[in-house]
Amino acid sequence: MYQGLILEGISGTGKTSVFEALATHTKMKLIPAKSRLVLSEHHTQRILELEEKKGLLTPQHHLALMDHLVTFVEILNNRTCHRGWDSDHVQEHDLFYLFERFHLTHVFRFAHMSWPQVASIDDRLNALGAMLCLLTVNAENLEKRLFSRKNKCWLNYLKQYGNTPAEVVETLMLRQELALKLTERSSLPVLIVDTSDNSIEQVTELIAAECLPSVQFN
Repeated sequence: MYQGLILEGISGTGKTSVFEALATHTKMKLIPAKSRLVLSEHHTQRILELEEKKGLLTPQHHLALMDHLVTFVEILNNRTCHRGWDSDHVQEHDLFYLFERFHLTHVFRFAHMSWPQVASIDDRLNALGAMLCLLTVNAENLEKRLFSRKNKCWLNYLKQYGNTPAEVVETLMLRQELALKLTERSSLPVLIVDTSDNSIEQVTELIAAECLPSVQFN
C-alpha cells in the first residue's frame, strides 16, 4: 500500500473537509506506521500568501517550499532505511504522510508555474511511495457550494475569481480541467473522485479504502 497521500482539488470540492476526516479516520489511527506527518494547505501552499498579496511571489518561492517539505520526508525515509533494524518490524516504525494541496495546486492555481517546474517533485514523491488523489465537482454543485457560505470574508475571497457567480465558477472549472490534465502527466498512481453527488463521509470512506494502508492483525 502507499506510504503517502497527496489530496488535491479546486475550492468547492470538499477537499479540506475530506482531509480533516481522513486525518482522524479509524484506518489512519490503526495503520502500522507509528509516525504520521499530516500537513494542511496552510503549510503546503497558503504559507506563501503574504508574498502573493505583496506581488512578490515567484516560481522560486513555490519550488523552495515544496523542496523543503519533500526533502524532510526523504531525510526521514533515508534514516529509516539505514537503521539496521530487523525487517520483520519495519512497518511499525515507518512514516505515513498526508498533504492537503501540493504540486498540482502550485501549478493550476498560478499562471507563473508549469508542469516542467514541478516534474522532479512529482518523481521524488513517486520514489517516496505517494498516491495522488484529485477531488472534482461539476459546475452546478460547485456554484451551490461556493455561494451557500455567506461569510463576508469568504465572499470577498471569491471575488478574485470573477465579478459574478458564473465567472467565479468558470475560472475554477478551468483550473479543474488543468488539474485533470496534470494528473495525466504525473508519475504517481492517481485516484480521481467526483464529489458532486457524494457526501464527505462517502468520499472519505472511498479514499480510505483505496489509499490508506491496510491494517493487518496477527
